[in-house]
This record gives sequence, C-alpha cells and structure tokens, in this order.
Amino acid sequence: MVALNRVARDDWQGLLNVARESLDQGDTVTARRAVTLAARVAPDTAEAQRALGEVWSTLGRVVEAVRAYQRAAEHDPSSAATLSGLIDVLHETGRDNEALPYCQRAVEMSPEDAELWRLLGDVLMALDRYDEALEAFQKAIELGLDSADLYVSLGYLHYYREDVDQSVQAFQKAIELAPEEATPHNNLAYLQILRGDLAEAERLLDRALELREDFVRAYYNRGLCAWLNDERDRALKFYAQGRAKDEDEAELAAHREDLGEVGEYQEAWRGKLQRLSALLSQPMAGVRQRLPRR
Repeated sequence: MVALNRVARDDWQGLLNVARESLDQGDTVTARRAVTLAARVAPDTAEAQRALGEVWSTLGRVVEAVRAYQRAAEHDPSSAATLSGLIDVLHETGRDNEALPYCQRAVEMSPEDAELWRLLGDVLMALDRYDEALEAFQKAIELGLDSADLYVSLGYLHYYREDVDQSVQAFQKAIELAPEEATPHNNLAYLQILRGDLAEAERLLDRALELREDFVRAYYNRGLCAWLNDERDRALKFYAQGRAKDEDEAELAAHREDLGEVGEYQEAWRGKLQRLSALLSQPMAGVRQRLPRR
C-alpha cells in the first residue's frame, strides 16, 4: 500500500503519483483520497487539469473527470491529448452528443492523427450516423492505423449496416491483430451462427472461453450451438454456466433477442429457436432441474 504521508499536502504532482501507484496496486481508497487532495491544490492550468482528468477517469469518477478535462481544454484548446481524454470519458458514458463537437475539433486540429479519426468513428457510430462513421474509420486506416480496436469497431459498424461478410472480415482482422482478446472471437462466432456454420462458431467460442472464463455471452452462444446441434443436455449445461455468472440476466435478455435474428437468417432453425427462447424464459431453477444428474 502506498503511504500518503510521504507526500506534502501542497505537492499536487506527488499526490497524483500516489494516486496512480495506488491504482496500479488496486487500492482505490488511497487513490481517491490522493486525487481529492491533489484537486484542492493543483493549479488551474492545462497540464494540471489534464492530469487530474486522467486519474479521475481511471477511478470512474465521470463528473470530476469531465470537469477537469473541460478546464484543461479551456486553457489549451489545441491539445489533442486533452480532447482525446475528454472524448473517451464522454463516449464511454454514452454522452456522444457532447463528445461529437470535441471530436470534430480534434480532427480539424490534428488531421493526420489516425487515433482521433477512430474516436470520431466510434462516436458517430454510437449516434447511428453509420455512413459518416465508415468514412472516419477508412480515414484512420488510410493514415496507417492498424489496431484491433479499430477493426472491432468496423466489425460492429458493418454488422449494424447488415453487411455480415464485411463484418466477418473485420473481426477476423481484429483476431489477427489481438489473438488473446476474447470479444472478437465471440462476435465472429455469432456471425458464423448467422451464416449457419456451427462448427466454426463452436471453435471460436471454445477459444473465447479459454481466454475468458467469465464470458457470459460466449457461454450463451456456445449453448445455442449445442442446442441447434440437438445436444440438449450439453446446451443446458452451457446456459446454466452462463446464468450463474449473469447476475441480473441482462445478457440473457439480449441473447434471447439474438435468437430472433438468428431465425431471420436461418429459417430452418426457427422452431428450435422458439422452443429454446421459451425454455430460457423460465427461472434459473427451471433450467437446472433439466440438467442430467451425474
């Protein structure tokens, strides 16, 4: 544990260093105390306020982070680092209408910064402005950005645009760039289910669960594959594993919506999907008691 008493109370930089070290050690209590003290004595400059914004953001204190980043932007409106941090906080909290003008200002000031174009694309996609988002992502690629985050975003965008083939290619690229990331494996597996390729979907889902044992949606998708392959007991086992980790069953509700989409792509499976959806509407115990006894 990092000791706060080693730093003078008027040393805002030292206090922020304590906050960062505490966060690295998982000690959010000390980190919160340190950044609160730092905020009281930090000068009202772009450098100090940006540093405060970064730590507040890491702590998940959105209001404080936005306030600090906005103060930094007032002092130095040309700082791409400040704008990028502010955009990230606003986007991650669903405040994309607020993030958009900052994105637009950022790319106007730094038109060769590929990462800023990716951020603009993410914000535009969240606002359902898909054509503009695609242009922003393509600009990021033209400028040389070759990151898994970019191709995951592209994968989602093509999926929203109902272009499954392009979405598949984007998630395949994301896996190539970040083979240890579970999310692209799960997303690509779902697309393979839509295409009717259960064997490939199962392979991808098994890998996703190797990479992340608590991946609820991957358990559900794996259960779906087993169900469609008429492996009822195995399917229910996967669903029970997922539901045990899905506290409010929000993921299950989203998965049940996915079943309808799968039926739109694969009409031959509609009967099986309807029976599965009805079964999943029952409480957890109703599924568990149907599991084979061992």
